[in-house]
Amino acid sequence: MMKRRAWIPCAFLIASSLASGLCAQDEAVLYKAARVEPISGPTLKPGQVLVVNGKIKALGNALSVPEGTEVVDLGDATLMPGLVNAYDETGLAGGSNEVTLEVTPSFEASSAIDWKSRGFVEAAASGTTTMAVSPGTENVISGLSTVVKTGGAVDTRTLKDHAALLISLCSDPARRNNSRQRPDSIYVRQPTNRMGVVWILRHTFDSVKRQPAEADAWLKTSLDGERPVFAVARTMHDLTTLLTLSDELGFSPIAVGGHEADQVKELLAAAKVPVILEPISASSLTGPERTTLIWNQAGVLHEAGIEVALSGRSLLEQARFAHRFGLPAKVALEAVTQTPARLLRVADRVGSLAPGMDADMIALDGDPLEFTTAIRWVMVNGTILERQKGESRGSYDL
Repeated sequence: MMKRRAWIPCAFLIASSLASGLCAQDEAVLYKAARVEPISGPTLKPGQVLVVNGKIKALGNALSVPEGTEVVDLGDATLMPGLVNAYDETGLAGGSNEVTLEVTPSFEASSAIDWKSRGFVEAAASGTTTMAVSPGTENVISGLSTVVKTGGAVDTRTLKDHAALLISLCSDPARRNNSRQRPDSIYVRQPTNRMGVVWILRHTFDSVKRQPAEADAWLKTSLDGERPVFAVARTMHDLTTLLTLSDELGFSPIAVGGHEADQVKELLAAAKVPVILEPISASSLTGPERTTLIWNQAGVLHEAGIEVALSGRSLLEQARFAHRFGLPAKVALEAVTQTPARLLRVADRVGSLAPGMDADMIALDGDPLEFTTAIRWVMVNGTILERQKGESRGSYDL
């Protein structure tokens, strides 16, 4: 059901403590559901969420709202926050890598976003309302990600620009480089192996520490902690190298990938390094770079005391998969909502349901972690996205 404007008498609002501050121009809708999962608080059964002008005004079991407020009864539905994907390359026009150089800390993903990308439509259809669009991994230092909403008017969709600096501690930057190619090829260069990747990172970061006045501004401020440093590291050896470099050079990374993180879980836990796991599937025996996969990776890391977020274009499926193989239900839901929002430093806006948060919600017809549960609708900034004609469950008009 689409929202309609509710015209509410100001005199009544003044007398109502719940709706204080509202006036006749405010658009207020009360959503009722059999279950509300705020993530940041206990489950409400039944639950109600009051949305005013695209923001959450209040939630509870039985709210008292002003006369004239539109009421939407969702029956046996479950309401929860829109999902948050902390790492994805969706929506970048013309490719996700700036391949002419090995080190491109000034590349801004926001400058290359195609707001009409099919990837955003598919992400919204699967319940993802917030996404960090990141550069690719074929550069040693790839550039800056931007956090966006997957739907809504273009001028309202950027939540946080220059959100994180992406570096690659994996074989990806060396994939196309070869000293035996034609001499006029841009791929006749370093790195050609993992050792070269590490050398470039160490040399670049050390140069920033030694000559800060001459360093790239984005790189310097990222190493100083103004934004998180996301490091793509999948194998045990690359994760160990990441910990060594971060200790030597004095920065606090967030590991992305983490396929073999269980093999160094004690080291990651001691260093307090969070892990954003790349998607895994029961149909795969190995991961990228022929990494060893275990299906309970998220559960093992959580038990070791490591903060875990899930990523991928179908976050609910990843959460269901992780829960099925050992991750506690509450933590599985946090791993696709509140935890990635916190890692991206946007948890004051998205990732949970609480007064003052953006009204990004999804309505489901059952338990979020049941594989048979379907999404009824997706809301971004208080507006329910319309399904495309002829699509019963798949896609939305943005």
